[in-house]
Amino acid sequence: MRFKWYWLVLVVAGITLHFLGSQTSFPQQEPAYVSTTKGAVYVIPVKGVIDLGLAGFIQRVTEDAKTAHAKAVIFEIDTFGGRVDAATEISKSIGELSPTPAIAYVTERAWSAGALIALACQEIVMAPGTSIGSAEPRVGGMEQQLADEKAVSAIRAEFKALAEKNGHPKNLAQAMVDKDLELKYVRIRGETYILTPDEIEEKKSQFREREIKVERTIIKKDKLLNLTAEEAEELELAGAVLPDREALLGYFKLADYRIVETAPNWSEVLLRFLTHPVVSSILLTLGFLGMIFELRMPGFGVSGIIGLACLALFFWGHYLVGLANWIEIFLFCLGVVLLLLEILVIPGFGIAGISGIVLIVASIFLGLIKHPFQIPKSELTGALNVVGYAIICTFVVILLSLRFFPQTTIWKRVVLSGSEMKDHGFRVSTLEGYLGRTGKTLTILRPAGRAVFGEEMLDVVTEGDFTEKDREVRVIKVEGNRVVVQEV
Repeated sequence: MRFKWYWLVLVVAGITLHFLGSQTSFPQQEPAYVSTTKGAVYVIPVKGVIDLGLAGFIQRVTEDAKTAHAKAVIFEIDTFGGRVDAATEISKSIGELSPTPAIAYVTERAWSAGALIALACQEIVMAPGTSIGSAEPRVGGMEQQLADEKAVSAIRAEFKALAEKNGHPKNLAQAMVDKDLELKYVRIRGETYILTPDEIEEKKSQFREREIKVERTIIKKDKLLNLTAEEAEELELAGAVLPDREALLGYFKLADYRIVETAPNWSEVLLRFLTHPVVSSILLTLGFLGMIFELRMPGFGVSGIIGLACLALFFWGHYLVGLANWIEIFLFCLGVVLLLLEILVIPGFGIAGISGIVLIVASIFLGLIKHPFQIPKSELTGALNVVGYAIICTFVVILLSLRFFPQTTIWKRVVLSGSEMKDHGFRVSTLEGYLGRTGKTLTILRPAGRAVFGEEMLDVVTEGDFTEKDREVRVIKVEGNRVVVQEV
């Protein structure tokens, strides 16, 4: 079994190193020129999955930028999306930059939560060939489903509020979230508007019908809005389409200012790795397996250490990003204590054991939820997926171990595969003489332990029953060196 844990540790370490190598971006060398004017331009990368680890990194950098009286902060966005709560935290950090201007520069795509971050900035600029939108909320794991109307309405309101605050077209922002909205490009008395059919009907009460000209449909109903860079510029969502950062700096007259490149430090990268849903499931799986294997082995060994270490990493990562707190950690420790008492002290399996399991699962579940008293459906589903996948993987690994591990070379090296049958002439006369004798247990039999027969002390085992200390037992079966007893 130690061999198996050795390879599991190597696999996890390999995944960790790969993630750290792919996610860590070191700051580029600053330009040789330094402005004689005050302030600097901070560049913050918003790349990969939007998670709470990224939110912590952006909060740290925006606070540094505000303290340093930065001239502007540029958010270079390239993301498919991620957690809505993390995007909301990032939007809050961007809002606290005021009066320092925040500029969103979409370098590849700003989808889902990335669109929310872009709308939180006062200016949106996009590179050619990029896109923004597709922010319909979804819940689930491998097979995601659409969120309910309540969740859609809440996120749509968040998009609308940020758009209104920063002067972006509010209807475009809402159509990125809600596919029930139909938008039309309308010209009224020489001015252009982006309106819904209901809003067009309201305009007819204010203007003559011949003054209202619907030029085209921007997005039809039942379709989610996703705009290219050119479309976003035409509809005045993006202020400009610029090919690179140098053009962006020139456009906002920031070329003469010192550029401060930022990147997550190693601890923030590690934190994002530990709180990733897949990694969280792996840590929980290894933690469950380590504890289960340790309970099946005498003493305390490698499996127990690895199991506790994985569970500690899980809670440590989620504690630092604000998901878990000391309450969850206390509940988990209490659950472990109750489970150990049930196994080592209290006979049978009852209230203490069940309570321990419930507390352990509840602490892990709450450690994945940011708002335990008002749980959004997306967070609830995500937490259930992480815990569910961990439990399923644990059972699968246990079943595979029971099925295939006895056939491995290591098992055959440590376990005698041959048998010494009576018809081959093998006999164990020293123990067969104890058949039918009665004695007294010296230790608790769970189901193995020790008993004394006269003046002889033997290692005995029951057929699965729990037998307390100082109970009278009878030998009912002798199989080689295995003495099976039953309480009288």
